[in-house]
Amino acid sequence: MWRLLWVFLWPLPTSGAAAPDLAEVALAERTLYALQAQSFAKRREYCGYLGYDNDGELVASPAVAGTFASCSAPFPTDIAVTASYHTHGAFDDGYFNELPSLIDVDGDAQFLLNGYVATPGGRLWYVAGRERSVHLICGIGCLPIAPGFRKGLSGEILDGYTYEDLQNALGR
Repeated sequence: MWRLLWVFLWPLPTSGAAAPDLAEVALAERTLYALQAQSFAKRREYCGYLGYDNDGELVASPAVAGTFASCSAPFPTDIAVTASYHTHGAFDDGYFNELPSLIDVDGDAQFLLNGYVATPGGRLWYVAGRERSVHLICGIGCLPIAPGFRKGLSGEILDGYTYEDLQNALGR
């Protein structure tokens, strides 16, 4: 149960974005935690959706395998989708994946969804799709860490970014 303690300590986003639903955050964490090892071993992203089934239960759709740098799951028809989720795959010196990408934010914004992103460093991010901002739910090691991960290689990682700040951080 200690793993969920950070959910109650996480501050509200400062950009005006609404805080995520705690049950949804817990499901995202469990889902992404379970996918990290496979994502590292296969060196690819895995993705899916969170939402409510016909019985009103919050569920995760089955994960779909993507590529090294992208993932696109079919939109499920059997759940009322509330958020997306995906891993960022294995650690690679030449790939900046400790932050959600602009494509991650744009994809959630396009469908007016929120999203959750797990990184090779074991970070868990919340993407506020409507506000186009990202917020760190928990830092390095709150999810499994990829073999060979090197802390600090991506520079300073802040607790949150507006879309414009994320563009600057990613060098765009």
